[in-house]
Amino acid sequence: MLNALCFDIDDLTYGLHMKCGSALPSQYLVEKETYGLLKFLDTLRVKATMFVPGYVAERFPTLVRNMAEAGHEIGSHGHRHIGAGSLQRNEFRKEVAISKKIIEDITSKEVVVYKDPCWGITPHSLWAYDELIEAGYRMDNTAQPSLLKALGRPSDEMLPFTYKDALMVVPVTSVTLFGKTVPFNGGFFCAYIPATVQVRYYKKLNARGVPFNYYCHPFEVSPKDANRRIWSRGSVRAGFYGIYFGIYRHYISELAVHFKLGSLKDVYTDFMKPQAENTKQELSHATAL
Repeated sequence: MLNALCFDIDDLTYGLHMKCGSALPSQYLVEKETYGLLKFLDTLRVKATMFVPGYVAERFPTLVRNMAEAGHEIGSHGHRHIGAGSLQRNEFRKEVAISKKIIEDITSKEVVVYKDPCWGITPHSLWAYDELIEAGYRMDNTAQPSLLKALGRPSDEMLPFTYKDALMVVPVTSVTLFGKTVPFNGGFFCAYIPATVQVRYYKKLNARGVPFNYYCHPFEVSPKDANRRIWSRGSVRAGFYGIYFGIYRHYISELAVHFKLGSLKDVYTDFMKPQAENTKQELSHATAL
């Protein structure tokens, strides 16, 4: 079974500067770290989905173009890397439209996949899905268990579904522990979980016919320079990030041994085809009656 591998092409230094309100750093590390990631994926012969914030695309258009030319799917990750929950609806509308246009102008390809920064689409910002549809997106990979519940879906759902017959929602891979469903799809959620435990769980999902989606950041695969010393910035959360920098090179290598990995589009578009065909047959049958 094909499973989805994704990367948020963020710069951690930029993210911390945004949160503390200080001036933006003069040098970003995302370019170096992402080129390291591309070489790593090339050795594994894996194509992935790259979620790119507009600010990264603006500063490093050649990087984005090279990712697309290498066969990776390019999606939007907002513009300034601010989640929907922290924006007014009008601001969100502008952010998703701007980032989409910037990336499309660089790659000359339509951008249809979206993931909100910091999992910012929540039960309190469901309007974001309507704005994504209006902007021309057709797939989202933001829905965590709490958001699924607000959408009237089971919190442990991991199969794609459509929102208002226009947007394919791909829930994040999750696990249920002690009656509570939590994300289990890479990033900080799996940083301290042994690779053997992750592989065992994902094999169980595939055995049930459920693909998994997995993500991390370039700085978690190929950390460079200041991002190795990010704990010096006075943030406890950043400290926990710094401890495991580089671990995802090992995790992804292990996943590539046991699973076939690809982009969100390759995994879930094909996965939903049988459902779409069944719907067409049901409609045809109802019309005939």
